[in-house]
Amino acid sequence: MRRVFAIAIGVGVAVVLGLLRVSAHDRITTAVTWDREIAPIVAARCVSCHASRENGALSLASYAAARPWARAIRQQVLTRQMPVWRAARGYGEFANDPSLSPFEISLIVAWVDGGAPQSPPTQSAAPVAAADLGPSSLLTPPARTRDAAMPCDGRATPTGTLVGLRPRLDVGGSVRILAAVPNGERRILAWFRDGNPADVGTYWLRTPLDLRGGAALVTSSPSPEGCSLVAILR
Repeated sequence: MRRVFAIAIGVGVAVVLGLLRVSAHDRITTAVTWDREIAPIVAARCVSCHASRENGALSLASYAAARPWARAIRQQVLTRQMPVWRAARGYGEFANDPSLSPFEISLIVAWVDGGAPQSPPTQSAAPVAAADLGPSSLLTPPARTRDAAMPCDGRATPTGTLVGLRPRLDVGGSVRILAAVPNGERRILAWFRDGNPADVGTYWLRTPLDLRGGAALVTSSPSPEGCSLVAILR
């Protein structure tokens, strides 16, 4: 009886080990590869925060580092939890927006679902250049700027050209910013939401806004006591 039990245990262990080997070597069913398509996306959108494991961040600096997390990466990009970007889509445009395009998301999903291969079977196709993927979080900030503190629920008339916004929000906080110009026009600049105090960064406007001539910035927040806002001017 003991011998039968031992054999059964041995068979069970062998089956489990066999399944682990199979899952560790997924069958490749996609032409999308890390070297040719995925690495340039990661370089353009992710490495500013994921270059190493410092501060507990997941490293995506190489295929070896990223491959074990392929399924998690797929989930994060599909739900748009990564890259972290607190500006709501459709409310203003920013030069350093790292958000993935639908096409980039589809490439990552195809790569993961197809076995997450590293290299193409042939090297006839050149890698996609990071510069071809649109705006990157690695842009160079404008020179000679100054900060102007803003209310999170009110009106301010800073002078100069607005080039960026730097919000700091408590967990779950939000703030909306629009520009009111003398002719009565109102331009939506940004809506920062789903706040996290750990995520403090500058959102550089794609098109700077001249605030001279009586233009004002109007802000609104459901919890202004948990919000601070800085306008970056030049």
